[in-house]
Amino acid sequence: MAEILDGIVLRTLKYNDTLSIADVYTRQRGRMSFLVPVSHSKRCRVKNVLFQPLSMLSLTVACNGNKRLQRVREVQPFSMYCSIPFNVVKSAIALYLSEVLTYSLREEESDEPLYNFIDRSLTLFDNLEQGYADFHIIFLSQLLRYLGIYPNLDSYSPGCYIDLVHGCAVHEQPLHPDFLMPQEAAEFVALVGMGYESLAHLSLNRKLRGNFLAILTLYYRLHIPDFPQIKSMEVLKELFD
Repeated sequence: MAEILDGIVLRTLKYNDTLSIADVYTRQRGRMSFLVPVSHSKRCRVKNVLFQPLSMLSLTVACNGNKRLQRVREVQPFSMYCSIPFNVVKSAIALYLSEVLTYSLREEESDEPLYNFIDRSLTLFDNLEQGYADFHIIFLSQLLRYLGIYPNLDSYSPGCYIDLVHGCAVHEQPLHPDFLMPQEAAEFVALVGMGYESLAHLSLNRKLRGNFLAILTLYYRLHIPDFPQIKSMEVLKELFD
């Protein structure tokens, strides 16, 4: 029996000369992998060109719970981006976010609040006409809550350190190297408490943006197993430089 799923594309990988594998985060079933035909035929009902990173799709699939790779019968976009594919800065940020999400979203079960957060965030990002250069910083900060790894800052007070390994504020300098000094800690606490409404007046310079991105990426690597170095981070650095 066919099932219709809402999904956000994380990445595609070549499988062979005629098929690719698309990793998709779905509203109904969490992360799934699909076999997608590599075809340019107009009669093909599954067009691989639709499976671009962060594309929002409606997928008709014949789910077989015993198989790791599912087959797609039909695919249609359920939401089309107006600006992300055509804006160099937004495209680079989207590429970075798709890579982060690829390694962050591992669960093969539904998490509708998480899905809705990503959906709403990407729609907002696409619609922003200004202030979007720091969108990924706020997105990564907010995503921590939905992944269940948001730092415990209840005991924070000015002068505290942030222990990135244990994800908490401490009054004494940790014995390991992965911590923030009090000044950086204060900036970090302010940053992770921001929402998208802050984008209107948040204007980070190149150094601060780079520092925050490095701290957040390190935090993800410390708290998500097998989280790698993000390759597209270099693209962002070059772009903002």
